[in-house]
Amino acid sequence: MKLKNEEGSSTIEFLGILPFILIVIMIAWQLIVTVQAIVVTQSAANEAAKVYSITDNPVEAEQAARKIVNTGGSYLKFESATGLFDKDFTTTVNVNIDLVFIPKSIFSNHQAPSISYSSKASGKVIKNES
Repeated sequence: MKLKNEEGSSTIEFLGILPFILIVIMIAWQLIVTVQAIVVTQSAANEAAKVYSITDNPVEAEQAARKIVNTGGSYLKFESATGLFDKDFTTTVNVNIDLVFIPKSIFSNHQAPSISYSSKASGKVIKNES
């Protein structure tokens, strides 16, 4: 016996594909968040290098990098800015990027898993000859 009535089959097909569409949207959103975090981290490394090249002060440079990273959003956590100790320097800014769609409540320590990322910038301390 062949069923001729296919009424409602498109609704069932849509409901079957809906979880896959939602997963693709979540992956795309995480990709966008990650790319934005990478851009902010590179900006923080550049800012730390700029501040250090002018002031020759690693504390001010780290504070400048931290300030840039903190504007990136709640999913982006500043870890450190290293390499600020020489006249010719390469600074490295380290951050953690949280995975935005994984609930913290499913982990025993209530912290979402994160991706570590580092960005580097090089420079030279400007010597003020006054």
